[in-house]
Amino acid sequence: MSALKGVGVAKRQIGSDGQGAPRIKSGPGSGPRSIPGALRLAAQAGGALLIVATTAYGETVSSGTTDGNTVILETITVTAPKRRPAPSRPLSARPAVSDPPPSAASDPPSPAASANPPSFQAQQERFERRPGAETVVSITERDPGKVTTLGDALDKTPGVFVSEGDTFISMRGSDIANDGSRNGRGIRAYLDGFPLGRTEAGLTNSLIELLAIDYIEVYRGGNSLRYGAIATGGALNFVSKTGRTAPGTGVSVFGGSFGTLQTQVENGGVKGAFDWYLQGNLFKKDGYRIHTGEENYRFSGNVGWQITPNIESRTFFAAGKTNLDLGDSVPLDQLETLRRGVAGLATQYNARLDFEYQRLANRTIIRDGDTSYEFGGYFLNTALDHLPVPMAGIIDYGWREGGVSGRVEHKTSLAGLPTELVGGVRIGYTDGDFDRFQHRNAGTEKGRQIYDWAFSSWLVESYAESAVEILPRVRVFTGLQGVFTTRDLDDDYRGGAVPAVPPIPGNVPQPGRDAVILEYDRNFQALNPKIGINWEHTRNHFVFANITRSYEIPSGADLANIFSVDRGRGRIPQLDAQSAWTWEAGVRGGWERFKYDLTLYHMRLRNEILTRCATEISAGCTSSNTVAFNADRTIHNGFELGLRTLPFVSVFSEGDVIFANAVWNYTDFRFDNDPVFGDNRMPVIPVHQLYGELGYRHASGFFGSVNLRHLSERRTTFDGSGGDAFIVPAYTLFGAKIGWRAPDKSWSVFVEGRNLTDVAYVADFAPSPAVPVMQNPGPPPFSFTPARTPLVKPGEGRAVYAGASVRF
Repeated sequence: MSALKGVGVAKRQIGSDGQGAPRIKSGPGSGPRSIPGALRLAAQAGGALLIVATTAYGETVSSGTTDGNTVILETITVTAPKRRPAPSRPLSARPAVSDPPPSAASDPPSPAASANPPSFQAQQERFERRPGAETVVSITERDPGKVTTLGDALDKTPGVFVSEGDTFISMRGSDIANDGSRNGRGIRAYLDGFPLGRTEAGLTNSLIELLAIDYIEVYRGGNSLRYGAIATGGALNFVSKTGRTAPGTGVSVFGGSFGTLQTQVENGGVKGAFDWYLQGNLFKKDGYRIHTGEENYRFSGNVGWQITPNIESRTFFAAGKTNLDLGDSVPLDQLETLRRGVAGLATQYNARLDFEYQRLANRTIIRDGDTSYEFGGYFLNTALDHLPVPMAGIIDYGWREGGVSGRVEHKTSLAGLPTELVGGVRIGYTDGDFDRFQHRNAGTEKGRQIYDWAFSSWLVESYAESAVEILPRVRVFTGLQGVFTTRDLDDDYRGGAVPAVPPIPGNVPQPGRDAVILEYDRNFQALNPKIGINWEHTRNHFVFANITRSYEIPSGADLANIFSVDRGRGRIPQLDAQSAWTWEAGVRGGWERFKYDLTLYHMRLRNEILTRCATEISAGCTSSNTVAFNADRTIHNGFELGLRTLPFVSVFSEGDVIFANAVWNYTDFRFDNDPVFGDNRMPVIPVHQLYGELGYRHASGFFGSVNLRHLSERRTTFDGSGGDAFIVPAYTLFGAKIGWRAPDKSWSVFVEGRNLTDVAYVADFAPSPAVPVMQNPGPPPFSFTPARTPLVKPGEGRAVYAGASVRF
């Protein structure tokens, strides 16, 4: 079994990577990397363009249709010291398929706007004028309801697949491999522009606190130079509330089925040049299935300082703790009878995941006329105690990560054409201590240590992009991105071979290892170009297209997986980084009562990191001999559609509306003439993913809606073997919500139902290269039998939740 398999697959996953016998070292060099070498590559990749972006042109934009105060390239909004008042805009001029439906009630005035971070409205306008599939999703403006997971927050967002409980998140087919960390790999995640717990691709869900988030920026595919350097799926940036966007004191409580309870207290305000936002919350639930309880305790906040009219600084801080019970999977063919779970090994040994973190970050912006400079730094400390997965043992990980970043934006003109330029560099360093132990006393105590790994990584990313308005309302975007990263794993274990104990009757299952020292030392680097166009052919109606290259390196868990399966025999090839060229085109915009967002994409990947059976090691396909590998060529096609409509207004009274929203994601992910898998369709991601909502909203604040969520059937094997028994059936879930929010947003209440017809369905599963074989009970020599059905995690049954909030 992979030395890191099974870690980070729980509800709020914690992705972690990592370590007398022959010593095996992979790749050139050894030991930790020096930062000067990394900086040299960063300078080669982006330095020249960064110089152009900041110094080559000095003419201020004085003509054209681009707003002279707003940079549309990336997240930071450049605001000149003297701003003319912005005219009010009708609803028809406001972008966003994922916005909340319009309301007849007017919002209360807000404190003075800040560019650190930019406002939700500013990001809406910028995203519509970008050349690719990008969406900004409000958390604070949506109707009151259950929003405890990423799936809840992004349910109306095209192009994102999130399994129930956030055990799996994917964009455009990312992270469908079985081996490796499986923690959102292929998606870079950020909190206020700072990495969310990983120098490599992936995200740490326990660091995401949606109650403290204002909005989420969603970049699909290779559409963000700033956030997507080593991810082919895309990027997410979570933007926090501040004292300017969330003034006052708020108290909320939410609870319902399966022992769910969540409470929050928050306070924000502005005093002179300072603003602040603080929040603390508690979340707990008993869980629908056996042994799936959870408790979260979180505190976070930020303090902003307007040092001068042209200098802003904001410091972010957070700390939290998660305790999560890990339930057992059940056979698919017994889903109906075992949907509440089984008391298997995870329950017997009280397998759970305990996670703690502390985080500190600062971003400072300096504006000088048409130029803006941003400087940032962050530090994150995490500790993971994973008790115990019987065949993985007790896992004790410590993970520390820090970094700095710099960025410049400049507005000018080229040959009289309005132009915006941006460039930047981000440098991050990670080190981790990854220890693993056998267990004793029914899993309550650590036994013999079997792994003692030390992991380190440098990551340097640079980027530069230009946007030139070549014709009125026609903008051409060009960009280049560079990345250099190291992966170094040292094995300090010297205890010799430790035999594993298999999970057969009469045994206490235990992990083991042989005496081979398992280490690697790898470097990866790439340049990723981009070109795109955005045409506003009619006011608030946009056509866009782009071609981008994206790049994704193997995770530390992928690399460790190779060595733990190969064990020094040299039979399994090393992993290479995967890359992709994506062609994308779409339309978005709309009228006052009809908003649309449609994107079509075609992605050709080389060396996609997937999963196969390590037949070089042993016949059959057991959980201990599946291995990460590079598929030669694969193709990901699809379209992403979002609609937001108001088919009827002023139906029963002046200002009321009937609204209808829909999302449809279609995918066709296949191997391309692979020697093992042929042209098979890939598993995990459904061909069709649908969300629909129909509702009514009164001007007084009353609202009610019904919704459905549909997933088509999903394969569980890469080679398509197993027939219908290894296909997860399609399902449709129905829900409803009713509530009221005061026009001034001082009070809100709601009641929400999920899965009202109590459908038994599969929430998540791990794919396998082929039908797996299972070890038969009995003493050695062991025999194996093909599995009759895959193991899956059942979804939650009928549930009802209610909540209330007050703000003063």
